[in-house]
Amino acid sequence: MSYVKFYLYLMGILFISCSNSDNQNDVGLIVSADWLLEQMDDPSLAILHVGTREVYDSIHVVGAQFIDPYDFTMSRDELRNELPGLDSVMKLLGTAGVNPDSKIVLYYESEDLITRTARVFLTMDFAGWGDRTHVLNGGLPGWSNNELATSSGTEAHHPPSEESLDGEEKLVTIVAHELEQQRWNPEYVIIDARSAEEYYGEIDSTEMTGVRGHVEGANYLDYNHLLSDEENHMIRPDEELKKELLKAGMDYEKTAVFYCGSGIRASLNYLVARHLGYSALLYDGSIEEWELLELPLISPVIDPSKLD
Repeated sequence: MSYVKFYLYLMGILFISCSNSDNQNDVGLIVSADWLLEQMDDPSLAILHVGTREVYDSIHVVGAQFIDPYDFTMSRDELRNELPGLDSVMKLLGTAGVNPDSKIVLYYESEDLITRTARVFLTMDFAGWGDRTHVLNGGLPGWSNNELATSSGTEAHHPPSEESLDGEEKLVTIVAHELEQQRWNPEYVIIDARSAEEYYGEIDSTEMTGVRGHVEGANYLDYNHLLSDEENHMIRPDEELKKELLKAGMDYEKTAVFYCGSGIRASLNYLVARHLGYSALLYDGSIEEWELLELPLISPVIDPSKLD
């Protein structure tokens, strides 16, 4: 073997070794309880309990701080669940004891708050902190079921950060007129995260107030399809998530735009897409705004699964 060939051979081994090392360290945005356990001694770790003060004071992951997910959305122009301002987000994080060098892990106190926790992640992403924010798969239910360390009371409270937190706005949402222009663009795929009944416009019950039908041109991926059938507090494994996203028309060459009723449920779709490396945006106004603006809706449509 010539010197040049031997050199190239060694460089190839080094490249593969480095690539494998990177892949091992690349845990993604959705992390396991085992991963969090390994990080517990990291002084930069900031664990945030997403839920209610009542539950937090009763039980929380050891060392976790409390945040209220409803503080991370606001009402604006007749619309619920809009993004707050950047300064407001930074103040909320500082109050929870987050520092400029913090690595953040969010966890939900119950399965009912999975989408709200995903929404907090989206807000963190908007503020430029998404790449150092993770979501604990299974949340508090999964942590407790595995009999991992928990605490109670307020002894774990950290004082507000004495250092100012900086953020930089990132584009994570799309507005109605942009979606109206781009929904037939082959570089985009529009995905409805609501239930099949809402998407196909089959809601007849007076107990269900969702809008009948979907944005013209939108595909369908119910956010519930991203959750485990056996353990509804768990997000499904990556390989299963990829199959669901592919069925909904996801493509690494395209930007996915997710929407739901008012921007909460679709936040889980956004989190999963970002976790798997897709380009993603949220239509924050969602169907609530789309209907107000009287933009095109397709309704009713027969669910193909119900055809003989």
